[in-house]
Amino acid sequence: MKNLGSVTMEKEEAQEKVDKGWIKVRAFIEVMAIKEEAATMALEKHVEKIGKQDGIEIYKKEFDEPEVVENPPTKKANKAYSQIAEIEFVVSSVKNLMTFSMLYGPSSVEVMEPDSLKIKGGELQDMANSISALMHQYASQGAGGIVASPD
Repeated sequence: MKNLGSVTMEKEEAQEKVDKGWIKVRAFIEVMAIKEEAATMALEKHVEKIGKQDGIEIYKKEFDEPEVVENPPTKKANKAYSQIAEIEFVVSSVKNLMTFSMLYGPSSVEVMEPDSLKIKGGELQDMANSISALMHQYASQGAGGIVASPD
């Protein structure tokens, strides 16, 4: 893995925020593209956007080398390139963590600290409404959504 670009804070500063109620998270982000350069550039831009998100402070980011994927899910090529980034960050609230998961599509999310959280009803309500709004946004763009209740 290689470390690319600057982080938004130092690990010690991140721990201070955790001590004040923030959440420490490790996430893995994966991209796939037909060209190696496209995969690398897309992943770097994606992680950069995460670092600019309100309520998220990245203190560690590492990028694996791109790997060749034979017979990728796309019908446009016989091979593609996959690349993974590991990021560690602190996030100011459960709602911001859920927003991160919805907007940036991590492959995996690990809450490192704290072991337990108490969530206020208003924050839980905000999260449920954010998820609902995102589902409606997908549906309005023809990308699916809830059209009937499950049996």
